Amino acid sequence: MRPLPLLLVLLSLSSFAGDPKPKDKPRTASPAPVTPQAPNAVQKEMQALHGLVVTTLVAIENGDTTSIPAAIHQVHEAKGETEKAITSGGWKPPRADATVADFVKTDEAFHGELVKLLQASKKNDVTATTKQLGAVLEGCTSCHVRFRFAKGP
Repeated sequence: MRPLPLLLVLLSLSSFAGDPKPKDKPRTASPAPVTPQAPNAVQKEMQALHGLVVTTLVAIENGDTTSIPAAIHQVHEAKGETEKAITSGGWKPPRADATVADFVKTDEAFHGELVKLLQASKKNDVTATTKQLGAVLEGCTSCHVRFRFAKGP
């Protein structure tokens, strides 16, 4: 059989396979748009920390850590808002078994690690900055495990 007639036969068979009268989909009301909640103070601080981590990785990759202090400054500003939310009672750790006092103590220690990251970055010491970024990331993980994520079995 030649290619053109074969193609015509295949096309006509596929048209028979489909429903000759397509059915209309039932119309339903569109769901109401979901308005995302604005991030709370702690979430804003976490967003600033995320930005710091990205900035630090790029700085290490480029061998120039001079961009890191500005990112740390943004985290420090966000920490001030977190402190206000905690003091006012407007924020508590998501886990029921976590206390605000314990969070504050852990957060202070974590920000001490950020100071060390700042010091290394101001010296443009890529090796020390890289090592300190590891300590900062460990602080992020341990805080999330302790205060954010559900307790495991």
